[in-house]
Amino acid sequence: MQDERSTEELVALVGVTRTVVLPDDQELHILRGINLRVHSGDHTAIIGRSGCGKSTLLNLLGLLDLPTTGELTFQGEPVKKLRSNARATLRGSAVGFVFQQFNLLPGRSALDNVITPLLYAKGRDFWKRRDLAMDMLDRVGLSHRAQTRPTMLSGGEQQRVAIARALVRKPRLILADEPTGALDVDTGQAVMTLLDTVATESGAALVTITHDVNVAALARSCFRLDQGVLSPTAVPSVVHA
Repeated sequence: MQDERSTEELVALVGVTRTVVLPDDQELHILRGINLRVHSGDHTAIIGRSGCGKSTLLNLLGLLDLPTTGELTFQGEPVKKLRSNARATLRGSAVGFVFQQFNLLPGRSALDNVITPLLYAKGRDFWKRRDLAMDMLDRVGLSHRAQTRPTMLSGGEQQRVAIARALVRKPRLILADEPTGALDVDTGQAVMTLLDTVATESGAALVTITHDVNVAALARSCFRLDQGVLSPTAVPSVVHA
């Protein structure tokens, strides 16, 4: 029997638009009528060319921004009804971000980078933050590099530290923004496999924003974003170099 948690709806966008007003008072329609539902345990890829609105959609999914029109809910609660501080608290506890450029603190060790999100935790997670961070580094195979600064790590190792940092608070939703763009093909494949494995083991939903069909091929469902319109599409096959 399927785990009930795996079918729980985490985030839903219904008829969502995002429009910004330019300096000349013209309106720029970035997202147009987006419909998307993400459940626990999903691995969804969203593909599209540069400038198609992927980053804007990521900001909405990650509770960094609000839609212009339409409804955005997170764990069944309308996000528009949340104050900005409540939205930030929810984002910090329930959403993990993995960025293309890693965004690690260069002057701090790998362990210190993974600990950073736990500095905002409460109770046991705060007091056990060092142990939790070490456990997560061990899960991504880098416990032996805990005291190493990012500048002394390879690109793949830096990305694994970034993954550990994103997962250390056990988020319900993991958002990966072009996570392999700065990596070679083999390292990128290994990183995505690791990310998918860790997300699956924790029951989290994984949404990957990418233009790389090989990254999208690892997902279980796929959508294409084109000129602000989101449409379901077949999961692509791996393209060999």
